[in-house]
Amino acid sequence: MRLATSTYIKVALIVVLCLAVCSWLGGCGRGIWPSSLFMPGGVIGCMGVDVVDDVADEVRQGIVERGAVATTDEGSHFEIAASEVSALELNWLAGRGTVQVVPDAETGGKVLVDEVVKGGYAPAMVCETGGGVLSISYMEGSGGLSGCSVSMASKDLTVKVPASLAEQLELFELEAASGHYEVEGLTCDDLELGVASGNVNATAMAAQRASLNVASGQVSVQGSVAEHLEVEIASGTTTLSLGEGAPTQMSGSLASGKLVLEVPANTRLATNINKMSGSFNNELANGGAGSSEGDASACSLDFEILSGNFTVKPAA
Repeated sequence: MRLATSTYIKVALIVVLCLAVCSWLGGCGRGIWPSSLFMPGGVIGCMGVDVVDDVADEVRQGIVERGAVATTDEGSHFEIAASEVSALELNWLAGRGTVQVVPDAETGGKVLVDEVVKGGYAPAMVCETGGGVLSISYMEGSGGLSGCSVSMASKDLTVKVPASLAEQLELFELEAASGHYEVEGLTCDDLELGVASGNVNATAMAAQRASLNVASGQVSVQGSVAEHLEVEIASGTTTLSLGEGAPTQMSGSLASGKLVLEVPANTRLATNINKMSGSFNNELANGGAGSSEGDASACSLDFEILSGNFTVKPAA
């Protein structure tokens, strides 16, 4: 198969991506983040000083408010009424993060945020609110992960979300530089995960749309995506267990590593795979032709593979 010119351009960008990721992980990554693996503004884009200035302007104008974070020698605490939150954004440098759904009565109807420093120096987390968005960050400033990660201690983050909010979020976004993260039981319109390294495990998730950008590490998402799923992977292992509902459309790219997609066994899968190397394995019955009986759903899969392994299989 002769690859399109656009594919060769992407190959060149992937090489630049890998060099950028290695450079970022080994030193200072001021404002550089994989919001998209192949487009400007992602790993090879820069959102540093300008974004910090923009957020500072918004704070001054009252568009974004810095929350009152209570700080002790052990860590920090922040809380806000769930009625004031419709979207949750986490931007974390290193450590462990847990997002858990709890009964409203346990938190008094509030979102509770706690962090614990695990040795060494670390600035207090920054909590910002505005337009229904609660943004929680571990970094030197606003606007993306910044500074030299080697000089910062790891911190454990716990976010308790009342059940009434967890079932109607507009957005849940996690940007993780490294560490281990557990997220469970959220229902949202949009799910966005950006992982530079580390381990992310999201279970019992339900989203209308989802976007995953993975530079490296281990990422697992279990639940359902109803409409569009976009996946951009440079390396690592990503497992998407969508036995509760396959998206109507999935697109993306795999530069290296391993990607496993699990969907209901009777999913009708239409594939358009542009493969330069690596492998694509479709383990659905009849290659995903589906069944004329029952509630078989249709999924359109449009994917580009530079290398690595992509497997589609029936969910257990």
